[in-house]
Amino acid sequence: MVRLVCAWLMAVMLAASVGRSARADSPIAVVAAEAVWGDIARQVGGADVAVSSILTNPATDPHAFEASPMDGRRLGTARIVIANGGGYDGWIDRLMEGGGSADRPVVLTVAALVGWRDGDNAHFWYDLSMVRAVATAFAADCGAIRPDRRAALQARLQRFLDTLVPLQQRIALLRERYHGVPVAASEPIFGLMTRQIGLTMHDADFQRAVMNGTDPGPAEVAGFEQDLTARRVRVLILNEQTTGPATERLDHLARGAGIAVLRVGESLPPGTRYQDWIGGVLDRLEQALAQGSAQGPA
Repeated sequence: MVRLVCAWLMAVMLAASVGRSARADSPIAVVAAEAVWGDIARQVGGADVAVSSILTNPATDPHAFEASPMDGRRLGTARIVIANGGGYDGWIDRLMEGGGSADRPVVLTVAALVGWRDGDNAHFWYDLSMVRAVATAFAADCGAIRPDRRAALQARLQRFLDTLVPLQQRIALLRERYHGVPVAASEPIFGLMTRQIGLTMHDADFQRAVMNGTDPGPAEVAGFEQDLTARRVRVLILNEQTTGPATERLDHLARGAGIAVLRVGESLPPGTRYQDWIGGVLDRLEQALAQGSAQGPA
């Protein structure tokens, strides 16, 4: 009887050991709140990760998104969770609070990583220095879970960072050519990129009101519209994911005044790499700035 019990205990211990080994050797389960961070995680992690993203539909307004119970279950199986933070995806904090204390995942919050403070712009993917920081931290988190794959992870990280160099060079060229050029935007979605290029942003109070979820005051609206009708800016930047009567009016006024309109998004288009997405946005920005220049000084 004693031998039988011992054999049973050994079998249980062996099964547990095999389970731990299988988990250790399997791809690291990663859940990203936004598709853009999921894509970067996939590029850096390669075969060492299994990534799923929650916010993947570019037609969805990220600020109005409501997570589902299925999203909560996905988080429950993750070993690494990537969240934007900065008030952008507070829903993921609520989902995480509902989980147990056992086997809590590593949570990589971009806002905390880049030193975000209340009132700062939280569209971090439009700043390449912040993207580099996220990719580097993610590779380190994966390496801590799978030390045996650290070299491969670091090699893929370096390849990813190398692909950002041409984008950084393009930003430098745009800054050299268009630094100081005045532009306007309905909200600060693209603010981190315009700052890198050195564009002069008008109507900050209007954008701040929109960012805080309030209606801009009459003075802010009038000032913005006058900037457009008087051609004080060269490009109008709109969020393609949050259209409405107010933004359509701005679009109408800008086009009527011969001002180029650039629509940018907050979500990575399906099937697109981060680098290609940003490269396409820079193409369209350059075209808009050149178009405004050809039509006369702003």
